[in-house]
Amino acid sequence: MLSRSRLRRIMHALAVTLVVLSAPASRSDSREFQSALHLALGPARSTVRYDYVMTGKVRLLVLWFGADDVGGGYIRRGVSLTDPSVDFIQVLFGSDPAKAPRRINHWGSAIETGGRSSILFGFMKKAQTASADAAEAEIQRQNNKGEHAFEAIVSLVDDNRAISRVVPMSSRVDFNLHQFSQAQEVAVERLSQDGPVRELKPSARKCAGSRGFLHAVNELAQEALRNRDSGQSLCYVHNARDYTLTLRKRSLIQSKEIEFKRKNGTKVKRTYRNLVLAQIAAFNRQSGEQTEFELLLDGSEGMAGVPVQISYQPNFWFKVVLNLDTVTQEDVDHE
Repeated sequence: MLSRSRLRRIMHALAVTLVVLSAPASRSDSREFQSALHLALGPARSTVRYDYVMTGKVRLLVLWFGADDVGGGYIRRGVSLTDPSVDFIQVLFGSDPAKAPRRINHWGSAIETGGRSSILFGFMKKAQTASADAAEAEIQRQNNKGEHAFEAIVSLVDDNRAISRVVPMSSRVDFNLHQFSQAQEVAVERLSQDGPVRELKPSARKCAGSRGFLHAVNELAQEALRNRDSGQSLCYVHNARDYTLTLRKRSLIQSKEIEFKRKNGTKVKRTYRNLVLAQIAAFNRQSGEQTEFELLLDGSEGMAGVPVQISYQPNFWFKVVLNLDTVTQEDVDHE
């Protein structure tokens, strides 16, 4: 988590939000965003952390070629020390340019709270993904210009309102996932500046409640473990838009061996039992866009619902597989 000095700088940026923000955001919007960021980034107790190693696969013609440990990340769970009724899920995933083929740097982070309302604070590296060549050319273009593109978001959802702000970030530093804290400071600063606010009016909302994407995935994973039938759906709100998360297919897997190699040469080989493979689709009700991914869920006692493998193919030529590496029971307070 953040050091105390970095936290003070972030809180200072948040403190000037009311002064900096202007139309089209209202003062009420500004105050709500400020309070949301304070809560999402405030003191918290981490209870567990799951670390993953990323395998990247690139399609060349009709064949897939892969490499282990091209990046990774983690999922963290915890509760707010400011308001113990608020839990949070934090994710950080992406490629590591020091390890990834063609030095591709594509990653993102999100913190989402649950409770009476849902808050999302996140940012990601924007990248050209039409092809591997296009991604490499975009990296070179940004390096030549000394301008690296990111995007940041803050959103707030409750029973009455769904508002969000998305802002572009241009940085002279091509932050990678190991520079999370520095990138987060820049993201907060950008979100504290002027920018449009998107609002989903109550009359237009089809999804009641305040559930966000990460909490929806967690709930659907638990449903996948409890039920034998696919087809369950949950609604959630992201970026002031209604979405539906659907369990497209559910498969029972008695046993599976997962093997991967770390860059230091260490081979990891584990056999998991009593697994559930959940194929999930997220559907944007406004745009009609659909995103699909797979979670291989551990069904054993003490690990029930934890993904031991996450698979996602963002386009036709690139696929990432995240393999669970270590589990840390933290129970540590962070300021």
